Amino acid sequence: MTIPAKPVILLVDDEADLIEVLRDAVGLSLPDYETRAVTSVDEAESELASMGGAPSLVCVDHKLGERTGLEFLEALRARYPDLPAILFTGQAPRGVQERAEALGARVLWKPIPLTRWIGEVRKALA
Repeated sequence: MTIPAKPVILLVDDEADLIEVLRDAVGLSLPDYETRAVTSVDEAESELASMGGAPSLVCVDHKLGERTGLEFLEALRARYPDLPAILFTGQAPRGVQERAEALGARVLWKPIPLTRWIGEVRKALA
């Protein structure tokens, strides 16, 4: 188990290039936070287990292969009911936004301007 030195923002998206852009944006805009980035729900669950506790924020894409970001958020809520979360998606079936909001997650639709995304991250961390 690795206990982070800084508060952690967990990024989950199957687009590795997007993850790197978001990670860099957090590093430049929010240097007091560590960013951990993974490309699947399974990797996200392993990352959470290695952290030994909740991150400060989870930002997760909805479409992630076999399991969705919404499913991941539902499982997270059972363990961490007050964990701030952002679900982002370019396409989602009807009802996903309502379900995510019912879980307390902010929903952002791709494409998201980077400055807006950072602003939403700041709001979620406040």
